[in-house]
Amino acid sequence: MKRHVTRSALLAVLLIAGAQSGFGVSKEIVQMMTQLDSLQQEVQTLQRTVDTQTAVIKTLLSQTNESVNTMKALVARMQEAEQHNLASTSNRFDNMTGQIQQLSSGLDQVSGEISKLSSQVAHTQKMLETINTPPPGANGTPGNVPATPGASPGSQTAAVNPAAAADSAPPVPDPSSLYNSAYQDYTQGEYPLAIQGFQQYLQNYGDTDLASNAQFYIGDSYYLQKKYTAAIQEYNKCIERYPNGNKAAAARLKKGYALLAVGQLLPGEHELETLIRRYPHSHEADLARDRLRRLRRGSGARR
Repeated sequence: MKRHVTRSALLAVLLIAGAQSGFGVSKEIVQMMTQLDSLQQEVQTLQRTVDTQTAVIKTLLSQTNESVNTMKALVARMQEAEQHNLASTSNRFDNMTGQIQQLSSGLDQVSGEISKLSSQVAHTQKMLETINTPPPGANGTPGNVPATPGASPGSQTAAVNPAAAADSAPPVPDPSSLYNSAYQDYTQGEYPLAIQGFQQYLQNYGDTDLASNAQFYIGDSYYLQKKYTAAIQEYNKCIERYPNGNKAAAARLKKGYALLAVGQLLPGEHELETLIRRYPHSHEADLARDRLRRLRRGSGARR
């Protein structure tokens, strides 16, 4: 503003001086001064515009910073919620695993009870057949064994002795009793007794439906004692001898866990991946996927 007044005053002085000197001042000078004044006004106008735009830009920057801070806070809350959800999901999986194992144990016990009832029915039928059969001495000589002429009674008794000796041998427990006894030892934590009982079951009833279960529980008894190398060997027997058995998938799962427990990470992961490929829709496959996710998430965090 002061510059504008100064130029106006200077212009007035020049005009007065020109009038006094008979208009000796050139018109070009007057025009130049006028243009300079106009230019000064335009510069001031431009300066005001720049100041206004600068204020607007500062306001926009402040608002942008606030938005960025808000987004950062939102992302942090989302990450925290996701971590909480992952932890909750992992806990639920662990709880479900325990419940399903309990159900599986219950089913095994029910299967054993059914097998026991079947044995009792068969035993009752055998008793009825024995009752309905006439005694051996009904037709004369005992046991329908013809008397040999010239033979002494002692020799005839000796001829019958092998069968009598076989009858006097201690009988093998029925499969349900033997299995249930070993399984009870397993559930009560008496793992050496459980191993002995299941091995006896396999020696006498290795071709039954519960043979796969017995072999699996031998491996599991070692696993629960943290004897992982022995457990791996027994799980391998379950997988190789009973590929279509009830516990084939469970044996692969626990074998993978045992390999991981002894530090064999790559073989353990390979065993879990094999389980997923062969039994993709099984509960054991779900557990294997969850374990692999946790392993890989942990290895990523370590890197």
